[in-house]
Amino acid sequence: MNLTRAGRLAYLIIPHLPVAVERRERPRLAGQPLVVAGAGPGTNTTVLDCSGEAAQEGVQPGMGLARAERLCPEAIFLPPRLDLYRAVAMHLFDLLRSQVPAVEQAQPGGLYLGLDGLEGRDAEALVLCRQQGEAVLQELGLAATAGIAGDKFSAEVASLCIGPNRALVLTSGTERDFLGDFPVELLPVDREMQRRLRLFGLLRLGQFARLPPAAVLAQFGWAGHRAQRLARGQDDRPLIPGRSERSETASREFDPPLDNLETLVAAAGRQVDGLARRLAAEFLRAGQVDVRVACIDGQQQVSRRILAEPTADAARLARLAEALLRPLAYSDRVGELTLVLGELSAPSLHQLSLWHDPQQEAAEAQLARLASRYGEDCFRHGVLVDPDHRLAGRRFVMSG
Repeated sequence: MNLTRAGRLAYLIIPHLPVAVERRERPRLAGQPLVVAGAGPGTNTTVLDCSGEAAQEGVQPGMGLARAERLCPEAIFLPPRLDLYRAVAMHLFDLLRSQVPAVEQAQPGGLYLGLDGLEGRDAEALVLCRQQGEAVLQELGLAATAGIAGDKFSAEVASLCIGPNRALVLTSGTERDFLGDFPVELLPVDREMQRRLRLFGLLRLGQFARLPPAAVLAQFGWAGHRAQRLARGQDDRPLIPGRSERSETASREFDPPLDNLETLVAAAGRQVDGLARRLAAEFLRAGQVDVRVACIDGQQQVSRRILAEPTADAARLARLAEALLRPLAYSDRVGELTLVLGELSAPSLHQLSLWHDPQQEAAEAQLARLASRYGEDCFRHGVLVDPDHRLAGRRFVMSG
């Protein structure tokens, strides 16, 4: 496997790929609230993706369908077409790989582009990424955004705070300052750590980054230590050219062989827990679960589940493994169990729906109309300088 140490890279993404593809296929859906929902773990139907209009009503990916319908009854609900989305993602990868030497697929519709040789040449990097965005628009009919930085996490966040068909460059060394005001929800950590961060009053990346590393390690363990490095713009993950072909495997032989299904399910849960920790250490999610069972009479069975929404949640992965194991027809006692987590990808930050706020856009349009009528100097601009100051009047200054 070829590893490219990240010196300068870009993150190019088609935000909300399922929604974007559905709107490309059905132009009449443009501007309407749209929810793509399909079968999740168990029997529930969950939201795979949603448009900005639906997100403004409180709909979020991973939410149950019934709740999404209550929050946004006027939305158009469509079943997911996973094969179509994957085909578009593969086309996007092949297109960019033909033009950029090193391309890594982070998630369907999101890719890291190696920009070796462009260190300190931000203008050229910006032109290159804009050219790639134009090629994507012409070839696929989909709008992409790109963020350029010295590490993966900063580049991804940069790509998410701008509009379609645009690119943003972070000058080397400015990543930590840039990340400071973003919410800690962007960190690819589990729900429990997110809950603990909020419990400690750590709402922004800058607050988390300023803590002493030893204190973070003591309170949050190595997962917190790694997350704090991301908040500081110190993401050491290398660029790994290729599609999501990586996998993590855990295998165990049983002596004596197992003759009880509940014991087998419990053993699978322990294996999944170890695999989930490996994924969390590299901020990865699994999009496919395979179980392989070998009975002592030589029979071997393989069962697979492809996930609409990749995950690293150990509890969910254990439930999926159990759902794959229970229906199998066991001819004899089980001598070996192998679990494989495949289709590994980086977490999808764009699903937080933080960046495209129709209400803010409407407010800005209204301000522009007022400024054109009464003059640019009729407004004063408030600049947030110390959001944590105990006195509200000291948290901002006025300019303009």
